[in-house]
Amino acid sequence: MRKQGWRLSWLFLAVFCIVLIATAPATLLSSAVSAASKGQFVLANAEGSIWRGSATPALRQHNGNLLVLEKLHWDMALLRFFTGKLVIDLQWSHVEQAQPMIVTVTVNQIELRNAVLPLYAGLFGEVVPMMKPIQLSGPLLIRSPLFTLTRQGVNGTATAVWSNASSVLSAVQPLGQYHIDLQGAGSRLDVALRTESGMLLLEGNGSFTPADGFRFHGTARAATESKGRLDELLGNFGPESAPGVHVLNVMQ
Repeated sequence: MRKQGWRLSWLFLAVFCIVLIATAPATLLSSAVSAASKGQFVLANAEGSIWRGSATPALRQHNGNLLVLEKLHWDMALLRFFTGKLVIDLQWSHVEQAQPMIVTVTVNQIELRNAVLPLYAGLFGEVVPMMKPIQLSGPLLIRSPLFTLTRQGVNGTATAVWSNASSVLSAVQPLGQYHIDLQGAGSRLDVALRTESGMLLLEGNGSFTPADGFRFHGTARAATESKGRLDELLGNFGPESAPGVHVLNVMQ
């Protein structure tokens, strides 16, 4: 009888823990994310549970302000969690997605399928401080069919489209639309920038490695029909290497 009593106690405790986990509120996830990122990443207005819910992600900028993204909805597979694998379906509000983004987390890697990340060009100034005075803006939409992160680095391809680009240093709006290719191969991430259309012509290539940091070499110039109207903006990209062509070199 005593042994049976212990078994019932353990069974009750196991069921209680499962129910507790299954009904944990989304605000618990929000608090955990904020603590883990030391307040740099926030899930605001969290609703639902940690398994199925929604929140508005926001990134803390250097000036302390929050860069607010679109509302994000998630649906985690509870039963897969008990097999040591976390599978999450993610869907953004107001962002076109043919299929939900699927994030699979295991001990060894994080895999992203149908990845979509809606950001804003203001982040350029956060990543490259020398570009902060330009105050670039416009939506920056990143997509990837498959991208993986492991202890060895990143693998996969992604594309970013920066549309309706603008700057406080130019009355010409929009400046254009730009395409950024990302190629991850182990510890190296390659970046290629090109102009799809617009008055400001940008192009360049760079890479990031843990050993060398981020290095980028590019050029900025005005299209023929906008010459003389972008001088102040171009001067903030870097010095002239040829008449009207300004060089942007980043090493950090």
